[in-house]
Amino acid sequence: MTTLLKEAADDLEVGHLEALARGRCGTWLLDALAGADLGELLVRAAAAGELQRAAGELSLPLVARHGDGQVVGALLGVPSGTVISGLARLPVTRQRILMSMLVYAKLKAVAVVGDARGRGIGAALIARCIQVYWQLDYTLLFGEFDTTRALGPYYTRQGFSVVKPGQSIDVGIPLHLGAGPGLTFFHQWRTHDT
Repeated sequence: MTTLLKEAADDLEVGHLEALARGRCGTWLLDALAGADLGELLVRAAAAGELQRAAGELSLPLVARHGDGQVVGALLGVPSGTVISGLARLPVTRQRILMSMLVYAKLKAVAVVGDARGRGIGAALIARCIQVYWQLDYTLLFGEFDTTRALGPYYTRQGFSVVKPGQSIDVGIPLHLGAGPGLTFFHQWRTHDT
């Protein structure tokens, strides 16, 4: 899974890779699906100075396997470091910065092995990712892709809005999100009926 994700995103943080290797990536999300309070877990981690660990625990790793057990697809959703760093520069409370980890998620990487592409594996991983985040009351899921890859129509079919390069969206904090040079930004807001 790690190898496949590294091929899809060359900027994976060490903390996420370590959490994957330790089997601790996404454990809080699983706990929350079973009824645990994510806010309480996050506040405890912050008090203990363990926000790096918390980011791993709040990340969502998904894997698609072939019938023979071989990994054919992988996805990684993460708390948004962009939102956290953006909020840290604003006059907002530390609590608001922390809670952003439970509101905004970034689709960091989606990868499918070459001979399995075109079978809907990536779409299934994305659909499950969206389902989990909405079930946990996240508000926004977003990501970006290399503009030269022309993936806009693909992400549009998955229910995302694709923003033209150089443009951004207002997430109402006041903070705007968009992609950097050479990248295209996509996003999906949770609606009240999901």
